[in-house]
Amino acid sequence: MMKSWVWGIATVMVTLSTWMGLAQDIEIPRTTGGRPDLQGIWTNKTLTPLTRPREFAETPALNQEQVQRLEGDNQVYLDAEYANSDPHRGAGFGAQAGDDGNTEDGYNEFWKDVGTRIQVIDGEYRASIIIDPADGQIPYAGDPRTRFRRDPGAPGRSDGPEGRPLAERCLLAFGSHSGPPMLPVMYNSNYQFVQTDDYVMIMAEMAHDARIIRLNNSEHMSGMNKWMGDSVGRWEGDTLVVETRGFNPQQSFRGASENLIVTERFNRVSISEILYRFTVEDPTVFSQSFTGELIFNARPTRESMYEYACHEGNYALAGILAGARELERQTAAQDKVTEAVR
Repeated sequence: MMKSWVWGIATVMVTLSTWMGLAQDIEIPRTTGGRPDLQGIWTNKTLTPLTRPREFAETPALNQEQVQRLEGDNQVYLDAEYANSDPHRGAGFGAQAGDDGNTEDGYNEFWKDVGTRIQVIDGEYRASIIIDPADGQIPYAGDPRTRFRRDPGAPGRSDGPEGRPLAERCLLAFGSHSGPPMLPVMYNSNYQFVQTDDYVMIMAEMAHDARIIRLNNSEHMSGMNKWMGDSVGRWEGDTLVVETRGFNPQQSFRGASENLIVTERFNRVSISEILYRFTVEDPTVFSQSFTGELIFNARPTRESMYEYACHEGNYALAGILAGARELERQTAAQDKVTEAVR
């Protein structure tokens, strides 16, 4: 009996060691041309924020206890959000007890999909997506608020639809989801990669933004500024390196100027993961370049990209413009009363 037990343990150990050896020998998928195959549907959703929270200012990598707390707190929040609501509550009752009756969010959690895990890269639980500079912050040159102040002499944001943000007009995804750099947002953080010997196409699920990357020593276009910039790629070994410049002036990543250059690196590190690394440069806005890393995880094969019907039921834009016109009418009427009193 003892021999059978020992033999059983030995068999399991040999089988496990053989399986581990095979796992280490697994080759990443490759195209017929021998390049790493990046094709498929991927997601970069994660609880890890772009910039490092102040509580982890000097902590680029989190320990297990910190991760459990962050992920646990998020789950507690989700459980509370998904709990049955009181059918007798008053209209407009907010999420916080004792509030003024206004809700604090435009969406409840049913519509969101921000991820439930802190990302792990090179065996580390990352405290932020940005890894350089060391503090995990965007290195603005001077006061960053100056980049977002509107020119008082310029047309108002609600003078017409052209003044509203691109995402509001369904022209481009919000939050740099479409990129570059491609960052996770509160929902639809999914991408489809299509690859040939001469091109790589990346389609973002939100707003169906499709970026076409030219390969094989292509030069950047001149005289044409695209919403997502002009992307040119090259292979350095098994790494796809993509440089993008020539962004449309209306597309400003974190206040960047027309001098913005984004360099991306794609490495398929396993069957189910792509390591995505990006570096942002703009000496007129940032005091130095900054770099971030994300993991793109493969979506289950049964899941596909979904239609993002941005304009469907989109009453917000018309409502904003109508509200601005009403405010103008009220201001004009008040001006007449004031003038009459004089």
